[in-house]
Formats: sequence, C-alpha cells, structure tokens
Amino acid sequence: MHRSTLLSTQNLSYQTSDDRILLHPTNIRVNQGDRIGLHGLSGSGKSVLLRTLALLNCPSSGEIYWQDQPISQLSGKAVQQYRTQVAYVQQQANLINGSVEDNLRLPYQLAVYHQQQADPQQWLKMLQQIERKEDFLRQESENLSGGERQLVCLMRILQLSPQVLLLDEPTSALDPESTQQVEQLINHWLQNNPQRAYIWISHNPDQLQRIASQQWKMNAGKLYFDEP
Repeated sequence: MHRSTLLSTQNLSYQTSDDRILLHPTNIRVNQGDRIGLHGLSGSGKSVLLRTLALLNCPSSGEIYWQDQPISQLSGKAVQQYRTQVAYVQQQANLINGSVEDNLRLPYQLAVYHQQQADPQQWLKMLQQIERKEDFLRQESENLSGGERQLVCLMRILQLSPQVLLLDEPTSALDPESTQQVEQLINHWLQNNPQRAYIWISHNPDQLQRIASQQWKMNAGKLYFDEP
C-alpha cells in the first residue's frame, strides 16, 4: 500500500546565536502510518530536532516540507494550518488554573480553531480509554497528579486531530500505570486514522520496542537510522 509523505526535511540545521551547532544538516521523511522512536543521550539534539520541526526553533538552514510543500514558501495562514497538523507534546504538562474541562476547551478560544467546536462525547471516549469517569472533567487542575496532568495535555491536543505528533519524552516522569495510559491514548489516536504518524523520544528500550516500528538515534546533533 502506498503511503504518502507527511513531513520531510532537506539539510535542516539549527545553531545557537554563539554558533554552537545543535542540529547538523538533517534529512528525514515521515510517511503516513510511521511510528518512529527517537533515542540518544541527553543533550544529543533530540528535542532540538522536534522543536525545529514544530517551528518552535527557527531553522538556521535547510527546509521543512509539509506534504511536499516547502514551509518557507507557504502563506502565514498555511503556516498556521501546519502548526495545527504537526503537534509538539512536551515532557512538562502545562495546564491553566481551572477544571479539566476548562483546559480541554482552551484551544477553541484560539483564532485558528474558532470554527471548530468542543466535543464532549470525544472526551468521554478518551476518558474510557484511560479508565476515568466523567467526573474527572470537573477535577481542578491543581489537584491532579503528574500523570493525570500529562493525560489532560494529551487529550487537549488529540481532540484537535493533528496528523503528526512530535512527542518529547511524554512519559519520562510518569509511573508505569500512567505511562501505559498515555501509550493507549496515542495508540487509539493512530488506529482511528492510520494515515497519521508520530516521532516519539524515549530513553526506555522496552517502551521503544512497544511504540516504534522504526528507530532513529541522535548523537552530537547528528541523526542516524537504525532498526527496532
């Protein structure tokens, strides 16, 4: 079966203002259905790669392509659409004060999502996947555990139906039960639309075996491809 390319780069690099190279020229291709595990030592450039793909870092050189279209040539509106389709999930869960439901409704206040509406039925389906009841939506964010906070952050992103997830160690600070629930949520997201894909940073070899159909390795800002 032909799988179209979602995200690719050509000689993408990133260096700091004092000329430290954190990402050497890198060429990647992420196709529909790809489950990519990314590993390497701390400081090797894994997060830099994901943050650059998410346009949180401005590339020093090279090009990012979305469905074979160069990002640098897209209109401002099209770049905003790219940001909705390629979602970065960081290790530290950021929630606003208020209930879980308040946090899930938050994205719909942004202009880019103003034509979409929150879907409480979708929330209930996701809660069922992580073995939570409806009253979880009424819990205050300040009373949530670290694992629960990460689950809410993930639900907030997944409800928006991105095409690609860039997962920056989303479970590294979580207990085994919460880790399993995060993996379940992402698995369901991928199964609901096999044309989606993710890059998942993890230091855990067992987790990489579970979540990755292929593995990449970063070392000193350079990307290498290996097998699971």
